[in-house]
Amino acid sequence: MARTTESSVTWAGTRSSLVSGPMAVVPGPEGWSADPVRARAMTTRRWTAGALLALLALAGCTEGEAGPEGSSPSATASSSPRSSTTAPATSDAPTPEDEAAEAATTVFEEMLRVTDAAKKDPGARDWEPEIRRLAGDPAALLAVTAVRDYATIGLRQEGDTEVDLQVTGVDLASPEGPTVEFTGCYDSQSTRVVNVGTGEVVPPGTPPRYVWDITVIRYEAEPGSPWLVNQLDPLTDRPC
Repeated sequence: MARTTESSVTWAGTRSSLVSGPMAVVPGPEGWSADPVRARAMTTRRWTAGALLALLALAGCTEGEAGPEGSSPSATASSSPRSSTTAPATSDAPTPEDEAAEAATTVFEEMLRVTDAAKKDPGARDWEPEIRRLAGDPAALLAVTAVRDYATIGLRQEGDTEVDLQVTGVDLASPEGPTVEFTGCYDSQSTRVVNVGTGEVVPPGTPPRYVWDITVIRYEAEPGSPWLVNQLDPLTDRPC
């Protein structure tokens, strides 16, 4: 026990001062002191000092062994590992920008699924409500117009659109609303347009792969604050 060791050192110092100080008891011809009264006084003082130090050491031990209502160095140390288990989440948690990019990607992919279905069977029904659930103008208007043109001219699409997406910017403080921008590389050979009457394939007239610029915005003024595809610009002069 650290406090016991400290008390022993103190006691040794006290004893040394008693036997070597100016009031030292030196051995006489018959032993330690020729003055029994002074010897008894010195002995009494030594016993009192030793008892007092022993009591202090005992109090220190009792304090170090305190029960549940007390505190001790060992209790404090053992609680450290338990407190570390409540550490905050690591930096691997997604950021608001990550979550925005994920939500925008999901909406864009869903829009492609709906517009593909519409172009495969453009005359089946009015596709505008489904398209506008996922897109805002001008992207929604262009998609609705394309589907109606397919129905009018007698065309239909075969295959599913394939676009490789890359996030190029996330602006959560944009005046229009939180905005995510993509660059997409569209594979024009992933689909083909067929004349319903003749069965002939309509040549695409575009490079095999070219860039789409895509913007997805969160419309916070709308009920539910939906993410909607706002712009989808095919850039046929930019192969990828």
